[in-house]
Order: sequence, then C-alpha cells, then structure tokens
Amino acid sequence: MTSTNGIQRNEAFHQVTDILRCKWTIAVLDAIDRGVCRPAQIQREYTGLSSKVLHDRLNKLERFGLVNKESYPETPPRVEYAFSARGNDLVELVRSIRVFAEDWQEE
Repeated sequence: MTSTNGIQRNEAFHQVTDILRCKWTIAVLDAIDRGVCRPAQIQREYTGLSSKVLHDRLNKLERFGLVNKESYPETPPRVEYAFSARGNDLVELVRSIRVFAEDWQEE
C-alpha cells in the first residue's frame, strides 16, 4: 500500500519526467541559463529546433512554474524568458548536465 507521501512523490517525479523528456527541454533551459532569453535567439542556438517545438517547450516550462515570461509593449513586440524561483532550483541540474555533455564530447 502506497502512502500519501509516496503518491505525492510519484506525482512530482512524473511531472519532472514530463518536463525533461523532450529532447529540447534541457537545451532550452541551458540557453536561458547562459543568458539567451528571447525565443528567436534560443532557436538560432540549436539547429533543428522548430519554432513550434520551442514555443511548446517554453509554454510548458512557464505552466510548470520554471520560467517567467516578460512581454514588452514595443514594436515589434519583445518577449524574454527568465528562471522563476522554482526554475533557479533546477539550474544546478542543468549546469551539471552541461558539464557532463561537454566532458562526453571531449572524450
């Protein structure tokens, strides 16, 4: 029999897995961590990342409370993304993955 805490832990694990399972999520989070905060800039960073997938990722990250979207009333409109408090907690994991990927590439 699973306790309430166990159910909550399972649900939290499934939410995190849902967020991270897309192959582009870590890349998008890494770009924001490196200061690339506008969607067009993020898309230019990664060959093969379509604007539809990018916007889906950004919307999901915002929905889960990991990033905040800031819209500026300019012409043309400008939108920037930054980590929320919850997203800042995830940054260390993203940085660890970046180091792992860089080390992997060097081998």
